[in-house]
Amino acid sequence: MKTQLKLIIAIFILSLSFSTYAQEQKEKSYQTKEFKHSISACPVAVAFGIYSINYEYLHNQKHGFVARFDYEAIPKTYTDANIESNGCSVLLNYRYHIDKKMNSCFVGAYARYREFNGDGMINETAFDFNMPDVSFGINAGKKWVWNSGFTMTFALGYGFSNEDWDSNPDTVEVNDVIKDYRKAYDFIDPFYGEFSIGYSF
Repeated sequence: MKTQLKLIIAIFILSLSFSTYAQEQKEKSYQTKEFKHSISACPVAVAFGIYSINYEYLHNQKHGFVARFDYEAIPKTYTDANIESNGCSVLLNYRYHIDKKMNSCFVGAYARYREFNGDGMINETAFDFNMPDVSFGINAGKKWVWNSGFTMTFALGYGFSNEDWDSNPDTVEVNDVIKDYRKAYDFIDPFYGEFSIGYSF
């Protein structure tokens, strides 16, 4: 289920990206200005309860330094314990812009710190947990920028992450439920994806 969901999202974003690429070829005024800053947000992620904002600074027209902040208002409960949860994350990303401008394909690496918090009840025992998640990986993508400053970014990446949590009470039964939660929620893994629109200046 998790793989299928991400595949559907990737196909949708790729289709939109190709459509935009075809349109951009018709625009002769397509990025002749130089941009150093970019702010964007992901409209697609809101459907999954994820609110994301990105800021990129482009140094020397080729080195992109990105800070991203996410809040996950996880929209439903998971497992028989009816776990309610949310998450926050900070991501730092380096991008090398191949065409030496903001409007370019890029490759890079990222580091992300996320923290999930949740609570539930199993066999009349209430519990809560804290789940820190640290990921490192590589990514690649494309950024489109028009003279107006309108910006669109598409990127995918993958790496590795840890698996750890603190539960209260710390029992085998509670930890088994948290393991099930970790498997059930589609976005707890080192996958990195971005489809964002915004403004460059």
